[in-house]
Amino acid sequence: MSLPLRTLLTCALCGALGAGVGMWNRPEPLAAEPKAEQKQAVKANVTQSVDLFYEPPPAFTSVTASLEWVWGQMDKGDAAAAETLFLKNAGTTEEQRGQIAQQLVHNFRRFDPRVLTRIVLSLPRSQTADMVLNELISEWSRYDSEEVLHFLETLPTDRVNNVVLVRAAFGLARLPAERVATFAATLHDDSRAYLAEGLVEFANQAGSWRNTSAILSKMKAQGHKGAVSVEWTLGVSLSDIAPEEIERWIAAETDPVKRDQLLAGHAWVAGISDPERGIRLDAQIELPQVRANNLERHAGDWLETDRNAALAWLQSAVAKQLMSLEMRAKLLKAYGLEAAP
Repeated sequence: MSLPLRTLLTCALCGALGAGVGMWNRPEPLAAEPKAEQKQAVKANVTQSVDLFYEPPPAFTSVTASLEWVWGQMDKGDAAAAETLFLKNAGTTEEQRGQIAQQLVHNFRRFDPRVLTRIVLSLPRSQTADMVLNELISEWSRYDSEEVLHFLETLPTDRVNNVVLVRAAFGLARLPAERVATFAATLHDDSRAYLAEGLVEFANQAGSWRNTSAILSKMKAQGHKGAVSVEWTLGVSLSDIAPEEIERWIAAETDPVKRDQLLAGHAWVAGISDPERGIRLDAQIELPQVRANNLERHAGDWLETDRNAALAWLQSAVAKQLMSLEMRAKLLKAYGLEAAP
């Protein structure tokens, strides 16, 4: 007996679907393990792709040509081009290598600073090599003071010269006081004094002068022979950016020598725009030679800005107490006057 047409169609459709599902679920055969020669070919292709941008440095013809090769390689993605130039030597003399290094440091922001440090430290010690190192530290300290300090901590002691410390101070002034003081403790007294001078010089540029003062208080640096004191330099810097604060600082200082140096630096700057005020501050200085130097400078400035008032003061009883007869005589003689004893 024949089946109804609908039943036949239903059976056919189910059979087709079942076959399709079976094909869909059938597991694919495992990929064959690559043969050894195929693996070697893949490795060779990877190496070849990495070396596509590599070219050996050309023989040296000029600093400009060497730099153009470095820039060209870097544009291709060769970040190690500058180091390659130095490692391969390329027939350069010590002087030419120093000139190339100097130009690379001029372009500091194009490089990883660690690459530049390796290049600079590969140079034989010379005046040029030291100058390049100084410039590198100066540039680097503006961007990453923590890394600069880490570099200084690992730098051979014979390379941590006084100029390097002064140049690094711009960045170090931004770091925590304890961190910088710990590093300063590893330095010789003379080097520590140079670092302190650098910190003070940048007090009004590199962050807060309060942080600088905190560093200095922990460092306890003593001035090196022939240099102005840290306190005098700090007085000069703060007189310009925070005159009220430096006056509070002077009033609170208990060490008479440090107080005089702070006061002398403050008075030195204050007297530039107002010699009379400078003289009033000079009068508070206890150290005779420091007071005399400031008074002579400010009296001379006052004579140029208000001659009559300055001449009258030089002949006053106050001037006789503060200034020597010889100094007053020298200043008055230029105007046809004599100093009374």
